[in-house]
Amino acid sequence: MKSKKTKIAVFGGSFDPVHFGHIDIVKNSERLFDRVIVVPSYISPFKAGELVDDGAARYKLCKKVFESDKTEVSRYEISKKGVSYSVDTAAYYKKKYADAELYWILGSEELIRLGGWRNMDKLKTLVTFFVVPRPGFAPTDALLKELKRNKIKIKFAKFIGLDISSTLIKIDAAFGADNKYVPSVVDEYAKKHGLFDVYGKYVGALYAYGLDDRRIRHTYRTAVRGAELAKLYGGSVRDAVTACILHDIAKAVDPAEYADKADISDFPRPTVHAPIGAYIARRELGVSDEIARAIRLHSTADENMSLLDEIVYLADKTELGRTYKSLDKMLYLCKLDKNVAMLAALSEIGELESSDKCKLSERALAYYKKLCGDTVIPELPPRKMPDAAQSGLPAVRVGSKAVRTAPDPKSKEMRAVPAERSKGMRVVPDRSKELRTVDDGIEKSFARRAADALKASRTQFVSTGDEIKDIAVAAADALSLHKARDIDIISVNGKTIVADYFVIASVTSTTAVKALTDYVEDRLKKQFDIDPSKRDVDKEWVALDYGGVIIHIFTDKTREFYNIERLWSDGSNVERYGD
Repeated sequence: MKSKKTKIAVFGGSFDPVHFGHIDIVKNSERLFDRVIVVPSYISPFKAGELVDDGAARYKLCKKVFESDKTEVSRYEISKKGVSYSVDTAAYYKKKYADAELYWILGSEELIRLGGWRNMDKLKTLVTFFVVPRPGFAPTDALLKELKRNKIKIKFAKFIGLDISSTLIKIDAAFGADNKYVPSVVDEYAKKHGLFDVYGKYVGALYAYGLDDRRIRHTYRTAVRGAELAKLYGGSVRDAVTACILHDIAKAVDPAEYADKADISDFPRPTVHAPIGAYIARRELGVSDEIARAIRLHSTADENMSLLDEIVYLADKTELGRTYKSLDKMLYLCKLDKNVAMLAALSEIGELESSDKCKLSERALAYYKKLCGDTVIPELPPRKMPDAAQSGLPAVRVGSKAVRTAPDPKSKEMRAVPAERSKGMRVVPDRSKELRTVDDGIEKSFARRAADALKASRTQFVSTGDEIKDIAVAAADALSLHKARDIDIISVNGKTIVADYFVIASVTSTTAVKALTDYVEDRLKKQFDIDPSKRDVDKEWVALDYGGVIIHIFTDKTREFYNIERLWSDGSNVERYGD
């Protein structure tokens, strides 16, 4: 009988820094592969030219976070030094494990540039690419067809990667945000040794040049949006974020001070901060000519723009704090086609009075009209109510039915915290997302059906045995040990046919939702040898169905919105675990 081949997954990256998204990928991969090899790079091909550390700290932290019976952390690329190319690492491990099936782990955001990886003709013969879907980075059919035509083997993971990026962590750190996405061992080490602080000096400069909190909030959102677009279009993320942070640095300066330094001749009065900002960024902060040009053109655009120029222009126009009516359409167009998005944004200058028009923008509009040819700018598709069976959103169970609601994807709230190294206050994002139903009528209908179901089924509680209660208590204990809060065990026997107990807990972040889900599943598997019969998964809320027990893990805001206790409590059937 032919023996089954060992499956080995290689997970390469800069891990700059290690975060919960990386941990989630590794832990999920451990369930699917016989061995996982984490390979910190010396220099990523996509970060060539950036400042280089010796990799020792990143390797040390990877060892602390990842290493287990199934996962090893490799020094191969760090010891080899130079630019770390996947084809070299894959060839090394293919030779070392000649009889194994080799997989290469990457996020779906990398698919757009996968075909251009170094020596792909060789690399595709060595590995199958194991692609972890990431929110906001679904590949197009055209891209998948192109990869298939080039015989690049791809297998998609059945789990979805967390919406966390190293870039976002660095942006948050620069703007003074509390750490929510990095393990404490990494955060403490980074603060002690001054690691991962890439953008702090640029944010500090914003305060030095007098930007107020409102402008800082806009700048933060533009930087986040710039990172998203750079990943979407395959551009330099670091250059995009740097340019976005500095794009409005001259908003508070007196243009007269720079009259003999920066050429503002082609720029209308409301846009002169752009060329002045480019001058400040280049001469006083030392950014590259490419970054300075992107700052210079972020308000007006021009013909023959570079990819970086386009990213910064669109990031400024489509950051989620904007309130103009066509924002949703512009967000849609940015995902659909970059050139069409540029054309749509520039087309609005046709509505300006002649005295307000800008020659640079008019030139840019003519350029993108020619570039897009006969392409018609499409309208935003109408929104549809998601199908309950396919939406992927957790279900609120009422009797034998499931009623689903959808989260609002936009969050614009910011909060201010003191900053020692800059004037005034730094502004950081409030990442708790407000939730709303798709339609008020749906919300009222849901509440009415829930009340009717409760009224019809309310009976005296009858115990169904110790084992089911033991499962509920074990789940609550696992949640408590891993810092969940406000843990309630609700007896619902006689109130619904779907379960005897609900266990409900709150956590502070979407990352914690996923982490505690894993802890609970591991605990119940080890103690009772059971797996959930169904998982309803959303990053704000997870429901695990163990038959007699259903476990709900919420972020604080989501729990407050759905308020399951209100539906199922009669004043005597709720036990607060740990009290």
